[in-house]
Order: sequence, then C-alpha cells, then structure tokens
Amino acid sequence: MPHDLKLFAAYTACTRVTMTALEVTGAAYDLHMIDFHAGANRTPEYLALNPQGKVPCLVIDGQPLTENLAILRWLHAAYPEAKLFPAADSALDEARHLAVLGSLGSVWHPSVRAIKVPFLWTKGDPAGVKARGEEIYRGLLDQLDSELAERRWCFGDEWSIADTYYWWAYINSEFGGFDLSPWQNVARHRADNEALPQLQRALAKERAAHEAMEAAKQ
Repeated sequence: MPHDLKLFAAYTACTRVTMTALEVTGAAYDLHMIDFHAGANRTPEYLALNPQGKVPCLVIDGQPLTENLAILRWLHAAYPEAKLFPAADSALDEARHLAVLGSLGSVWHPSVRAIKVPFLWTKGDPAGVKARGEEIYRGLLDQLDSELAERRWCFGDEWSIADTYYWWAYINSEFGGFDLSPWQNVARHRADNEALPQLQRALAKERAAHEAMEAAKQ
C-alpha cells in the first residue's frame, strides 16, 4: 500500500540521509524545506509536528516521525525491497545495525556540530568547543578508516544507508574547516558514495528546493 509521505528538510542538514533513503525506496514524497535562518523551525505549525524544532520530520499518512534512526528503520521495514540495511540473520544482527545508527546520531553528529557550528554549544569562546570536537573527530575517523581498510562499505560488500550517514557526517566537518585528507580509506568511501545515483538525485532535489525557497524571498 502506498504511503502519503512529506519530508521536512533543511539545506545541507542530515536530511540528505533521509532523502537518499527515500530515493532508494522509489516512494513518492513531497519535500518541504525549513528555513532555519528565518525561524521556520520554531513556528507553532512546525513545532506541532516536531516539538524539538529539528529536521528530519517525515509525515507518514498524516502522522509525524522524527529522528533519522527511527525514520530509516521505518523505511527499511516499509520498503524491504530497497535493502537499506543488510539482511539481519538474528536479533543480534539487527541490534548491531541500530548500534551503528545510534553512534552516528549520538557521537558523530554532535562532534560534527562542534566543528561546524561551535557557537551553538557555548555562550563563551567557541574555540575550545571546536578544538575538542576536532580531537574527538580524529579518533572517530581513525576508527572508520581502519574499518574501511577491511571492507568497501560499512557492513561489508554492499552499500547501506549507514554509509550515506557516515558520508554526511564527515563532509559536514569540512564546512567547519576540518581537513579530511589524512584518511585515505575515508576518501575512497566518499568517492564511492558520491558516485551513487540515489545520493545525486537527493542532492539535486535538495538544491532545487533550496533555490526555490531563496527565490521566493526576493
């Protein structure tokens, strides 16, 4: 049964991961860009969907679902043919998939924000926040680079949506001036991700929606 899907997203945000997943499923969805600079994420209408004022928010048949971990797992269950995650042979395998998503959301994501927008984490000098974020991030990249030396993708030989989430995390660190060049396996992983048609479709849709939103302000 088809679902009525509406995705609330923001430019360069982690909704790039959600959009890529939707592109893989082939499901039709309406894309609504949220202008954080204009405070659109704090309007009563949007807060009624997501009280935290964040993205992503996927409205499924009129019901909002937030947080990438939950959205990606719902999409995997609703569209199993898309193979957003590898087949789980046991409850333990499935839990390991969730563990990777949990780490991306609770460790990688905050560390990237500390590098990219450290002023959001403190009312004082953000330099210390950024320095600590970079210190943590180097360790995360060392670990990922080591794992990618053993396999092409996060879980093995086949792409999963977790790979796109890793991609989003490390490229966003560049927006904060972080140098990714020392991690050669990450660089290969990046190139492999950026060659994927589903990611390119998502980026093209995001760019077009963002440009339309900006043009409407004129």
